[in-house]
Amino acid sequence: LITAQQAQIKQGWSLLATLHCVLLPDKVVQKGSKTFKRPQIEMMARRWQHHCLEVREAAQALLLAELGRIGPKGRKALVDSWAQYLPQFSNAEINAPSQPPATQQGQPINQEQQAVTHEEEEEEEEEGVEELCVRKPSSAAEMKRKQTTAVVLLGVIGAEFGQDVGETSRKRSEDQRRKSSVVEGFGIGNNNLARLTSLALMHLLLTPPSARMPAHTPLRRAAIDLIGRGFTVWELYIDVSRVLLALLELCCDADKLVPSMRYGLPLTPAADSCRTARHALTLIATARPAAFITTLAREVARYNTLQQNAQTLNVNLSNVVLHRAKTEILRCVELLIDKMHTEISDLLIEVMDIILHCVDPGHLKMKGLSDVFPAICRFNQVSHCPTTRRIAVGAKNGQVALYELRSSKCQLITA
Repeated sequence: LITAQQAQIKQGWSLLATLHCVLLPDKVVQKGSKTFKRPQIEMMARRWQHHCLEVREAAQALLLAELGRIGPKGRKALVDSWAQYLPQFSNAEINAPSQPPATQQGQPINQEQQAVTHEEEEEEEEEGVEELCVRKPSSAAEMKRKQTTAVVLLGVIGAEFGQDVGETSRKRSEDQRRKSSVVEGFGIGNNNLARLTSLALMHLLLTPPSARMPAHTPLRRAAIDLIGRGFTVWELYIDVSRVLLALLELCCDADKLVPSMRYGLPLTPAADSCRTARHALTLIATARPAAFITTLAREVARYNTLQQNAQTLNVNLSNVVLHRAKTEILRCVELLIDKMHTEISDLLIEVMDIILHCVDPGHLKMKGLSDVFPAICRFNQVSHCPTTRRIAVGAKNGQVALYELRSSKCQLITA
C-alpha cells in the first residue's frame, strides 16, 4: 500500500513538473493570453545547485525547458548578453591560483569577485524581482554576481546545446537537423566560448578551499555538475587527469556520508558535493569511456612509480587520492563493464591495471578473481590461476599481459 501511494505521489509531482515546464506556456498562449510571465532565466541559473534538492530540481527543469523554448536565436542572444561577464582564465593561472586572473574587459578580479559567500546566497534567496535585461553592474558585489551567473548559464548552454562537438556516430541527417541548435562559440569552427567556459569551470573545481571559497559552495557544486554534463564539449580544453583526480577526491569519504545520501535524510554540504561529484564521474565515464580508462591507467602507473620511491621521496601514500578513492574507482569500472561492455573490451589491459591497483592483494591470495571482482570475469580474455597466482589478459592487438601477483609485475607477451 505504501509503495502504491509513493508511486502515485511521484507520478503526481512528475505531471506537475510536466505542466509547468512543458505544457503551461503553450496552453496559456492557446487560450489567447499574452501576459504569461516566462521563467526568469537568471534566477533559475543562480539556483542550479540550490541547497534544497526540490528547489534545485525545479530550477534545472524550468531553465532547461525555457532554454529549449527560446530556440537558437534566443540562446544566441543570451550568450551575447552574458559572455562579457565570463571571467577569463588561462591554464597557467589555473595551475597557479594565487595569481589574479583578468576579466573580459582586462580588469583583474580579486578573491571576493571569484566566490559567492553564504551571506550573498541568502541575499539572493530574498530577491523577489530580477532585472529584465542585462545592464552594467554598479558595484563589485553585483559584478561578482554577474560573473558567477555567467559561468553557470554559459555552462548550461554549452553542456546541453553544444553536444554535437566530436559526435561522429550519429546519422548525417540527424547531424544536419541539429546543426543549427549548436550555440555559436561552442561548435567546432568557433570554440572560444567553450574554451573560456571550460577553464572557468575547471578553475572553480580546482581552487583550494579558503574562507572566500569554501569547499562545498553551490557555485563549486554547479561547476562539478556542469563539467560532468558537458564533458564532451569541455574535454579538449581541460586537464582531464586533474579534473578526474579532483572529482575522486570529493568521493573519498562517500562511505561516511552514506546515511545522508541513501536514506533520504537532508544532505550536508559535504554529502551534496560527494553526490554531485559521483554523478559527474558517472557521466564522464559513460560519455568518454576510453578517455576515462586510459587517464586512470596512466595515473595508476604514476602511483606505482611513486610507490617504488616512496621512502626516498618521503611520501605518505595513504594520503594520495588514488589510494583513498579505490572504492569509487571500482564502482565506475564496474559500471562501465555493465553498460559499455564492447568499449571496455578494447581496453582490458588498462582496466586490469586499474582493478589490481584497487583490490586488496590479500584477497587474491585467498580467493579467485571471480570472487574478488566478478564483473571483469565476464570477458573470455581474462583468466586467473590461483595456484600460480597469475592473471592473464588478452588484448585485441594480439598481446597477452601476464600479471605476476607474487612480485606485482606485469609482462607483455606477443601471442
